[in-house]
Amino acid sequence: MACHELSALRIALGTLLEKEAHDLEHDREELAPVLASRPELLRLSGARTLPAMEAALKEALLHLEEKASREPEEPYWRGLLLAAEAMEGRLKALRAEAEALYRDLDALHHRLHRLFPRRR
Repeated sequence: MACHELSALRIALGTLLEKEAHDLEHDREELAPVLASRPELLRLSGARTLPAMEAALKEALLHLEEKASREPEEPYWRGLLLAAEAMEGRLKALRAEAEALYRDLDALHHRLHRLFPRRR
């Protein structure tokens, strides 16, 4: 068994953070055998923006929920689902923090222009 959803998200975040290729090598190797049969993981590992990661992770979670419901006696799938859901929450929090920073930068920009008007 492998945590493909977590590896795919790690690749996407690693790419966004411009991590070195060797840092993501293990995740790419783990994911490679399943990408052809799991298009949602291909989308997740290839996501380049936070909104794209959120959408692709949501799709991957649906696949995991189906798997967990088909094999309820296997606790691994339920555990992986819970871990992936936790990462979905962290990703949402990261996006909310980035959105707040974006708004703060805009407010700061306007405040600076009011304090130091341009001279022509």
